[in-house]
Amino acid sequence: MAKRGFFHSFLSAVIVAVLIFFVMYFFIPSMGMKFLGVSFALREGSLNAQVLDVISEQSQGNPDFSSESFVRLQQLLSSPEVQERLKEAAKEGQQALESAVQQLTERAE
Repeated sequence: MAKRGFFHSFLSAVIVAVLIFFVMYFFIPSMGMKFLGVSFALREGSLNAQVLDVISEQSQGNPDFSSESFVRLQQLLSSPEVQERLKEAAKEGQQALESAVQQLTERAE
């Protein structure tokens, strides 16, 4: 058996860690946010980041928004139809996105 040195093992571990980081960053954004705190889908200026910013502003700015409403909002946001509608609204502009999120938060209340 070949004897591996410390640097060979260290280099192998670093390469595996870098590959795992890039897979999580680009292809598994939910795990990337959970374990790394960053993801490609939620980078600054992306459609997903814009949608999340508007949703957090709408829900935090409304004093009538309770924890039950937040749970209902999370359930609505998990729907693929709602996600697609919000992405389309984000492409149309900030006002369209804000009105779509306003309608969604009213449904959740």
